[in-house]
Amino acid sequence: MLRRPPRARHTLTAAAVAGALALTSACAPPSAKSPGGSAADNGGPIKLTFWTNLTVKAQADVIKQQADQCVAKQTDVSVAFEAVPFDSMYPKMVTAFRAGNGPDIMNTIEGGVAAAQAGDYIVPVDDVVDKHGRDDFVGSFLHAVGKDGKTWAVPDWALHQEVYYRKDLFAAKGIKVPTSWSELLTAAKALDNPAGGVRGFSVPMASALVAPQTYYQFLYANGVHTFDPKTGAYALDKDKAKAVEATQFMLDLYKAASQPESRTWAWTDFRTAFVQGKSAMTLDFGAVVGMANEQNPSMLDNIGVFQLPGPTTEAKPQGSLGGGYFYMIGKSNDRRQQAAKDLVGCMMQADLQAARVNTRPVFALPATNSAARSAVYTGNPTVQKFAEQVQTIRDKSLPEWYRYGMEAGLNPLAGQIEATTFVGDNLQAAAAGNQTAEQAFDKINTEMKRLAKVS
Repeated sequence: MLRRPPRARHTLTAAAVAGALALTSACAPPSAKSPGGSAADNGGPIKLTFWTNLTVKAQADVIKQQADQCVAKQTDVSVAFEAVPFDSMYPKMVTAFRAGNGPDIMNTIEGGVAAAQAGDYIVPVDDVVDKHGRDDFVGSFLHAVGKDGKTWAVPDWALHQEVYYRKDLFAAKGIKVPTSWSELLTAAKALDNPAGGVRGFSVPMASALVAPQTYYQFLYANGVHTFDPKTGAYALDKDKAKAVEATQFMLDLYKAASQPESRTWAWTDFRTAFVQGKSAMTLDFGAVVGMANEQNPSMLDNIGVFQLPGPTTEAKPQGSLGGGYFYMIGKSNDRRQQAAKDLVGCMMQADLQAARVNTRPVFALPATNSAARSAVYTGNPTVQKFAEQVQTIRDKSLPEWYRYGMEAGLNPLAGQIEATTFVGDNLQAAAAGNQTAEQAFDKINTEMKRLAKVS
């Protein structure tokens, strides 16, 4: 029997995000004290504080070992490492920064970077990026943490949301990878076999976190953004017809080929369904690969990946950045900040970065091309098994990735979208037939504009 896995913890609970944003917006700028507690640098030994939100032991241990390895190359510098759980991260971070003892280095998602930058707790890291080689970074990763012409965190890895599908079921039906919405809907219907326990395409819509992650894939596929990526202007309702079309297609796919109960499914639910062979297709970040490896290895040979297509074969698909990990540097004094930047710069060596990514192979993709080419990364058995799929994602998806609310760069709105349930509540109501796709979009748009402070 397949065991039910714990819920993935690569993002924050709604309560944690909401509390963090309230703290950040309500607080004045931090004090001038350094994380070490002194206003001035006395020239003595430095003990850097290093926090990570990766609390899984296998992941935290690799980061700690690398931090110790890199700090040993500096004189009179040591590091105190701490894994900080997501559910306490935001209030702990804001409280510590305001008290003058925040982390010198923090490994966190872009939502944490946005909150820290909004609170004036961190410094730009363009010097670290440029010293490493800006061209080595995947541009969309840098774009996600850019604001006011500056880069506010060093990208490490990120999640990619694609359609994961059963190659064996496609082959049995003679179905080719869909290149338009009509082809996708036709394929989902052909694969849908409720009597046999297999649904054509699971469309999860749990109100917290999952619904916006699912919904934005369809919006992006139709060229709809929260903010214009180039101008930064609010754009969700710029072309309402396209937004409603994307909403309607997602609902049509749900009604035609998804489990009725999937409108309330969270990560564990739809991933388990796929790994257990109850879904022919679903949108995921790649966690299904790790789950299958642990629970149902025979499934691995049958897993394929393709981009969610646009409405027509001519449309260029775009994807959703489902969450990434970045290194931000706390504001303190020049010497302390430089020591922290040197440590992070050391950790960006290709083999070290690849080793961190390999703690979640396929689920995580490296932020640099050099790490993606390194023997450490390409030598990982899971990466090798999914080499073709990973290359497809890197070639086709990564250049057009956006994080909702951050299409024009760093913005706390991404956290607010995940902290509230207005997206999921309205999509669920439409899926249940209680309102139309247009009504759902109108309500989502109204709340989005309120949060974004757009009139």
